Amino acid sequence: MKIFPLRSDRVALAVTETGGHLSDVEFTLEDGRTVRPMHTAPWADEPLPGDTPHILRMLRGDFFCAPFGTSDLLPEMPFVHGLPANGAWRLTGSTGSAVNAVLDGTVLGATITKLVEVRPGEPVVYQRHTLSGGTGRIPIGHHAMLHASAPLRLAFSPWSMALSTPQPDEVPPLGRTLLASGQTITDLHRARRADGGTVDLTRFPTPDGFESIWMLVAEQKPGFAWTAASNSTDGWVWFSLKNPEVLPQTLLWCSNGGRDYAPWNGRHRNAIGLEEICGYFHLGHAASIANNPVAATGSPTAVLLSPAAPTTVSYMFGLAPTPPGFGAVASISAAKGGVEIVGESGQSVFVSCDPSFVAPAQQG
Repeated sequence: MKIFPLRSDRVALAVTETGGHLSDVEFTLEDGRTVRPMHTAPWADEPLPGDTPHILRMLRGDFFCAPFGTSDLLPEMPFVHGLPANGAWRLTGSTGSAVNAVLDGTVLGATITKLVEVRPGEPVVYQRHTLSGGTGRIPIGHHAMLHASAPLRLAFSPWSMALSTPQPDEVPPLGRTLLASGQTITDLHRARRADGGTVDLTRFPTPDGFESIWMLVAEQKPGFAWTAASNSTDGWVWFSLKNPEVLPQTLLWCSNGGRDYAPWNGRHRNAIGLEEICGYFHLGHAASIANNPVAATGSPTAVLLSPAAPTTVSYMFGLAPTPPGFGAVASISAAKGGVEIVGESGQSVFVSCDPSFVAPAQQG
């Protein structure tokens, strides 16, 4: 596997040439601890059949998708999440702390470039993808994944709607779906299960032996939106920032042994996708550009490519230590030189970073 490495005093990682996946993301905390919160598929070092899509071979960390979901309108790239997640990225520049690359091939006629950057003193990974040229509408997204070595508490910036997929994500005997399909979720602590009862979606892992996919629609407010996962056992919080005008939805993929077919084989467990997207679930290109319940609310489920102006997608994630009793995140807000993350206990932590990378309006 060919990789493009980059490093600062606070973060080390690599970008895979195939698929542009972020690999071996490691944060160094102020107290000297190292944390590797991102997920890598358990078959990463195994030989797989020759027809296995590159996305499954590489599955790790985070990667950019265009289209997000099934590529049902682009026969030249039939694999899920499109050419950026499956194709080859060609290095165009590297400084040791930043990688610039361009995707071999185009998507709807657009050339796609990638920037991945880490900065001194900042426990944050910055990413920017630029789609230049092209014509047409397409769903896009980032596919960040964490591995829950200890329980995670999930929290989100204000949202307007939450819903489960319109059809079961997995069907016996090949798999099992946790959530009842087609539901509008009004209380994340009490979502309806497919087999009766309820489940708290703010806590992961979800019950063993199931898959679940659900989605939040962000409120359209100036500045950034955020997603956070707190690990109280190990004392850290992972967070991501985005511009909700560009990536207006968050898709949650809770994978805990609910797929019995290869290469999953019931062993893909304690993995959660915290995926910031502009799309209608993972249901594909056609579903995202068509009328759908999310688009009907005014939240776009595809971006419009134009030869007149590039489409820029900026995204960042980071990790910070938390004190005992911090709990789930209550808020993330811009502060001088970074962001302040407040826990449900009222305790706060400061993270050095540049939130204007994703939402310039957040800075005065």
